[in-house]
Amino acid sequence: MIPEQFKQNVDLEIKVYGQDVQVAYRYYWLDKHPENEPLVSHMEFRSESPIISETGYRSHFFHTEVLEDTAYRDIAELVTEFGEHFARENGYEPPAIGHQYKLF
Repeated sequence: MIPEQFKQNVDLEIKVYGQDVQVAYRYYWLDKHPENEPLVSHMEFRSESPIISETGYRSHFFHTEVLEDTAYRDIAELVTEFGEHFARENGYEPPAIGHQYKLF
């Protein structure tokens, strides 16, 4: 069963590796409310920086069934995880051991 907190359409502002990103999350794609659970949902990411993509825009459709028994607590956590994935896919390397500057 898909948790109730994911069954909404919402616009969010999140941070992806410190960069501001606006996300439009659509559980019901095109605001159609079918009798059964929708098969496809949508996330639209926009940023002033190229963190998400070269253009700062990324659209992502996904099968809503992936939200069944999810460990995500809320939509912000879900879209942040996707945003970080897209940033890494776009070539961003988050700070980690081996990616940091040495002072001495």
